[in-house]
Amino acid sequence: MNTRILASLSPLCLCLLAGHARAALEPFSFGASETVQHQSNLYHTDDSTRRSDWISTTEFSAALDQALGRDKLLASAAVDLNRYKHAHSLNALGYRAAAEFDWNTVGDLSGTLGANSARRQFVSGQTAELVPGATGQTVRFVDVRNLQTDNHAFASLALGGPSRWTLFGGADANQRTFSDSGFRANEERQWSTNAGTRYATSPDLSFGLVGTYVNGEYPHGSTSVADAPSRFSTRSFNATTRWQASGNSALDASVGYTAEANDALSGKRDFVNGSLNWTWKPPSHFTVAVGLKRSSDVDSSSTGASTGVVNANNLNGTSINNVARLEVTYALTAKISLDASAAYTQRKYSDVKLSATSNASGSTRTSNFYLSAHYQPTRTIDLNCGGGRETRRTDASLTQTVGGVDVSLTPAYTDNTVQCAASIRFD
Repeated sequence: MNTRILASLSPLCLCLLAGHARAALEPFSFGASETVQHQSNLYHTDDSTRRSDWISTTEFSAALDQALGRDKLLASAAVDLNRYKHAHSLNALGYRAAAEFDWNTVGDLSGTLGANSARRQFVSGQTAELVPGATGQTVRFVDVRNLQTDNHAFASLALGGPSRWTLFGGADANQRTFSDSGFRANEERQWSTNAGTRYATSPDLSFGLVGTYVNGEYPHGSTSVADAPSRFSTRSFNATTRWQASGNSALDASVGYTAEANDALSGKRDFVNGSLNWTWKPPSHFTVAVGLKRSSDVDSSSTGASTGVVNANNLNGTSINNVARLEVTYALTAKISLDASAAYTQRKYSDVKLSATSNASGSTRTSNFYLSAHYQPTRTIDLNCGGGRETRRTDASLTQTVGGVDVSLTPAYTDNTVQCAASIRFD
């Protein structure tokens, strides 16, 4: 009899124990994940020389979300170990760390202070790397361990509260370094500031104006001389709008003008920039997100506003990028969902120096497609598997023969990827 009573009470005891553990952990949370991935073209080189490999990534993370009256303190940290089945030289330990303090005064003044840092293995072949030499710059792709470290600090201020008018401004500082001394030419640091205003005609519709100024340099890179600095600056002005068309549809858009000066350009350049993001959640199991973006930002994976490092290396600083993205999620059940994403990026280069005596202009076109399935047996456990394909095509004008050697800005390639991942979170 006592055994039956104990058995019937066990689920209740477990629930109480889980609730106690949750209360004990707050405001902290912890997590762990394991990802196994196979890439058919690890270094994103020409298909005739591609090499495939299996990659295992193990990650442990922790986070803090603490309310301090009207303010909030956020912090997170993660460490990950990447191991390759064949390319053992790429095995590396990476990390992510971030801290942010959101504050509010008694009035309508609020702001944010924060910083973050990340280290990861640089993926050779995603972008070409300029290497200064005695006879000018060359382009190379390497298969050695090259850890890329990004440090970022930021601050922002807003005055407006619930009123229709809002004034805002902010400042950022970024630094990017590489562990391989051969990539010193692409180390970068930059400073940026922005200011603007936003006016809401209703809770569902707002308009704004924002200006951004970026000033940066490659301390060890130049268009002609090794270890000589190469500088760049950008000035952008944008008109923005946000429209909550309904409870299921939201639209964010911006259009503006950018003026850019870059030593790699041997002059100045100006162009029209803009972005368009639409999210639609119909009264069904679907969520659809569409994005378009035109900019000189290096981050071609995002269609949002410009953030972080603008140019990433001398070559990206000479390209204007047009990006289109589509993401679709279908909730098959409460625990199972299917995801699909597609992206197309066109980089337009002008007068890129391939060697001491050769310049080139042209475009590269990169397309990505990925499908995955997620299973969440509980709120804190996620299991997923998926696969995708990335393809890049390069104009013939961006490959030239110099001294009997073919010099290419970036090769055409195809990379097929499959992966499975499992993660758990305790909070």
